[in-house]
Amino acid sequence: MLWLSYLNAVSKKSNLPRTLFSFLSLSLFFPHDLRPLETTYLPAAEPHTVQILACLTPGEVARLQEALKDGYRAEISFILRIYEARKTVFFGDTLLYEAQHTYTAWWDPVGREYLLATPRGEQFHFPFWEQFYSRFTHSPLFRVPTLKGMRMYTTCQAVLKPKLFNPPLQILNSVGQSESIASSWLRMDWAP
Repeated sequence: MLWLSYLNAVSKKSNLPRTLFSFLSLSLFFPHDLRPLETTYLPAAEPHTVQILACLTPGEVARLQEALKDGYRAEISFILRIYEARKTVFFGDTLLYEAQHTYTAWWDPVGREYLLATPRGEQFHFPFWEQFYSRFTHSPLFRVPTLKGMRMYTTCQAVLKPKLFNPPLQILNSVGQSESIASSWLRMDWAP
């Protein structure tokens, strides 16, 4: 019990060790109960910014790579919500802001590289899987406003669609229910 209380006290300082510890312990002790996608907050160099990391199980990473090589597209969305924490019982917390950023990825067999596109039309080219995967699972920096005297917290979620059809067959994405993997919501409190 003393060991668990020590781990709990250490992990309250940052969400990253707690998430990695739970991810590794679940995969070791309960391999079938492991969630395929989890999120964690990364420490940002700039103040009042948040970056989200999506952690996939090794099986899901292999399936994603295989789906891209088979000609499918993949899409990952990072969702960040900012709430004002209230002490009232009946009305709950207030949603102040919601932001979403989506990456679309595919394999180019002619250029033999992975392509990553943003909604603004930017395209990034990666010849190696490791570089592509690192960029694909890291969100851009989200800015969190500083409001005096307000108790705020953020929640984040990542949603992965590993198999989407290419544009000529895109109508099939709406007809058939495409596979989607969503992480649980992760909360982080901000000091006023």
